Amino acid sequence: MKISEFLNKDNNNLDLARILLACLVIVGHSEAINGSGIYWIDPFHHFLKFTYAGAFAVKVFLFISGLVVTNSYLSKKSVVYFVISRLFRILPGLLFVLLVTVFIFGPIVTNLEFKEYLSQLNYFAYIRHNIVFYSDYLLPGVFVENLYPNIVNGSLWTLRYEIGCYIILPILFLFLGNRNKKYFIFPILLVFIDTLLPNRFFLGFIDNNPEKYLLPMAFAYGVFFAIFSTKIFINIYVVLVSFLVFFFLKSTIYAEILFTLASCNLVLFLSSLKYILKMKPKYDISYGVYLWGFLIQQTLFSLFGHINIIIHCLLAILFSVVLAVITFIFIEKPFMNFGKAFLNFINEKYLNSVKVI
Repeated sequence: MKISEFLNKDNNNLDLARILLACLVIVGHSEAINGSGIYWIDPFHHFLKFTYAGAFAVKVFLFISGLVVTNSYLSKKSVVYFVISRLFRILPGLLFVLLVTVFIFGPIVTNLEFKEYLSQLNYFAYIRHNIVFYSDYLLPGVFVENLYPNIVNGSLWTLRYEIGCYIILPILFLFLGNRNKKYFIFPILLVFIDTLLPNRFFLGFIDNNPEKYLLPMAFAYGVFFAIFSTKIFINIYVVLVSFLVFFFLKSTIYAEILFTLASCNLVLFLSSLKYILKMKPKYDISYGVYLWGFLIQQTLFSLFGHINIIIHCLLAILFSVVLAVITFIFIEKPFMNFGKAFLNFINEKYLNSVKVI
């Protein structure tokens, strides 16, 4: 199947893939937040050593984002559409989680008196910083005695990298021109080459932690698939070859990069299978599961301490999914609909473009 065919929503189940990846982030954080236990291993870290479930999931998540948002831009060819749709997709859910964290979770789990807690919020710095993707992990007296202390929501740091990719993408389209898609191979190659270098040049601002510096590459790989969607095929042979390459080079410094790329291919292939297509979720709750997961895990430890890690993980996934469904129905979906209505108004009033449906 060509990627151009795969990107037809009826031919993929990327919504399910993203939900499972968001749950995998919770799995990856379980040992650090709850503590280990018998009969528990992180399968990725146990067998691969160079990564763990959470880091792996985030990279594949960024790959899917690169694929989907680039395809969205190509279908509309409008920077206005791209920016507004991204803002209405990301900010409302994030703001809701931040508000609930500060005004509901915080007072429940802080070790301070309620008035003292409120007085130390520093003009709601936690909300002000995180809503502009400047990572702030601290709330007064919250999770200070946890096994993973003081960190309220350790998953929010990835958002600034994703937003950075979203900013660069339309700039490249404007610079290279919408009709000259073939020129996109140059910035994509630049990202890949720079990632492979021992001392990164253009990506040098990102530290040497592969959890961070491999994120632009993962996003660029998704962009590559979307740009050249009419020329790229995804099938079992592509998956097998990519894993064979990883297998033969798994002892090299490029093992994690090759495994990430092969896994991205696998996720696309699995998402296109007929029996997987029958399991499409009603709601796209992956973003909500990701936003709630770490906070829920920290709250579980704060309230109950160390419990069986499997129970901790399952409870965290359950509560995160429930809150994600609520967030999607009452916050994310209404704002996405409002964003579409706003875009239609702009199109009709100023741009005379295609109606957003």
